[in-house]
Amino acid sequence: MNKTTNKPQPIKSTREMRTFLLDQMSLVANGDVDVGRAKGVCNLAQQVYNTLNIEIKHAKALDDLGQDELSEVGF
Repeated sequence: MNKTTNKPQPIKSTREMRTFLLDQMSLVANGDVDVGRAKGVCNLAQQVYNTLNIEIKHAKALDDLGQDELSEVGF
C-alpha cells in the first residue's frame, strides 16, 4: 500500500500477483478479509492469467509460423 494515499500498489508481474494472492489467502484464513471479496479478487486474477495465457500462445503461434503478425480472426 502507498502510505500517503492508502491505495494498493499496482501489480506488475505474475510474481507480484502470486504474492498478492497468497497474502489474500492468509488474510481470509485469519478472518481479516471477507470471503466474497477474496473470491472477487481471485476471479479478476483468473482473467489476468487467461489473458496472459492467450498472449503467450499467440506469440508462440507467430513464432512457429515465422510471422510478425497473425491475420485477423473472426468470431
